Amino acid sequence: MTKIIAKFRYAYQGLVHGLKYDSSIRIQFCFAAVAIAVSLIMHFTMEEFAIVLLFCALIIGLEFTNSTVERIMNLEEPEISKSVKHIKDMAAAGVLVASIFAAIVGIAFVIRHLPF
Repeated sequence: MTKIIAKFRYAYQGLVHGLKYDSSIRIQFCFAAVAIAVSLIMHFTMEEFAIVLLFCALIIGLEFTNSTVERIMNLEEPEISKSVKHIKDMAAAGVLVASIFAAIVGIAFVIRHLPF
């Protein structure tokens, strides 16, 4: 049981560290807060709200992964080579793709709730 608690403690420390020292992670948390607020203000259905939460979790998780990849690559090869650049760009692209689809779904939900 202590090992499980320790794992949660390490994950919590990683969460706090990311929020404290990574501006991209903070930005994604701000976007998530806005998306959740809009969902509540516009009275999204439970299903729509669940989808918004899932996208928020996905994008924030991908941003943590992207930041981790970038840090690992900086440790392995401080000089930016083509291969390191491609690896970092591809990790960032994962966040971008999820964000684009989340925005499309979010816009569709908002339009659905507009009174026309």
